[in-house]
Amino acid sequence: MNLNINDKKMNDKSLNKAKGDEGEAVAAEFLEKIGYRIIKKNFKKGRREIDIIAENESGNLNFIEVKTRFKNRFGKPYEAVNKRKLSTIIEVSDFFLMQSSASNIKNYNKTIYYGIISIEYIERGSIKLIFFENILE
Repeated sequence: MNLNINDKKMNDKSLNKAKGDEGEAVAAEFLEKIGYRIIKKNFKKGRREIDIIAENESGNLNFIEVKTRFKNRFGKPYEAVNKRKLSTIIEVSDFFLMQSSASNIKNYNKTIYYGIISIEYIERGSIKLIFFENILE
């Protein structure tokens, strides 16, 4: 995906959504390259959402928040995940597990992780990606 952040036709809200979508695509590709299987993207409970639900090679589930920044003026992307956002991730993950109990994740007894993928766009289109696999440790 090639995102032109100078496109005047896009309003701030749609531009932020496009940036977020691009970051989530980069994150999903990264996870697959390191052996994760993507189970679900953008899983919602009402207006709340988990960006990526993935399973690692050991079969453990990871509920992942993706934060993307094109400019550093608001700090590092991962710094945007506060206690309130973590609470939302846990609440939506519980809902996912309850919904999934009748399907392919029935009697799930593997470890569950809550992670962050932090993506910073740097000069010349390069990125800095940091994966915090388990932020509750």
